[in-house]
Amino acid sequence: MKRENSCKHIIRAVAIFAFACLAQLHAVEEGFLWTFRANFNGTATLPSIKTDDLDKLGAGYMKGLVGYTMDGEIEVGYLFGSERWFHMGTGIFSGVSLFGSVGVGNGFSGQMAGNTIEDVTVNVYVNVTYTPVITFGVGSKAYFLNSRLAAGLWLGGKMIASLSPEYLAYSDAPSLVKTEIGRITVTDFMMKNMNPLMFSMKTMFEYNQPLINHMEVTLGAYFRFNMWRPKYITMPEYLMTIMNDALTNPKVGKPAFSTETPLPSFYLNSLDFGVSVGLTFKG
Repeated sequence: MKRENSCKHIIRAVAIFAFACLAQLHAVEEGFLWTFRANFNGTATLPSIKTDDLDKLGAGYMKGLVGYTMDGEIEVGYLFGSERWFHMGTGIFSGVSLFGSVGVGNGFSGQMAGNTIEDVTVNVYVNVTYTPVITFGVGSKAYFLNSRLAAGLWLGGKMIASLSPEYLAYSDAPSLVKTEIGRITVTDFMMKNMNPLMFSMKTMFEYNQPLINHMEVTLGAYFRFNMWRPKYITMPEYLMTIMNDALTNPKVGKPAFSTETPLPSFYLNSLDFGVSVGLTFKG
């Protein structure tokens, strides 16, 4: 019995000591921050295109699809503590940080285009995956409750650096459009004229849990809106052939389409939403 009581007292003492250490770690002073983070994204494509450009594709409508991406990023910033810079305690408002970040991962765009011709409706689905995609930007976070919670805003860009994106194409009319997996060849014209850069804006919410002095685990959730105007569109070559056969059909009488046909009103925007996990080092 004495040994059991001694063990209980030791465990209780260790728990109290650990809690006291964590409480001290939450009293974060200002300084530099280095964060290494992994992001797990769901992404919803939000295409926007006017009727004139839809006609060039022989489509009556275009909608987006949902996919999944991952990326990792490095974030470097400086935390301006509330006591020194804002003459406030750290209990509720703890300070503001400014930071820059750069990351690399993959990207996704999914589109469904369809039309009804002679009472036959055909919808074609194309999912395209880009690797790598480079992200970069600057942002700011406000910290609360001894820096345990943070909320921030980030502005930057995403650049598609893939020269051979993968695609999955299928249709609800497999007798007309077969299912195919392959790669899209990026031509010299596309490299020179297609816009690979998109503007991004992200809001984030984070919870910080100290592990040891000057290091903590960061858990977060975020939403990121990406605005992209590619100017041109890519698609599998066999889809281009099927589409042009339909466009140049005497019953339709439209000009043929190619990857060099401009689509000035075409926006392939997207909304990323997900969670992140990382390690933050403070100096």
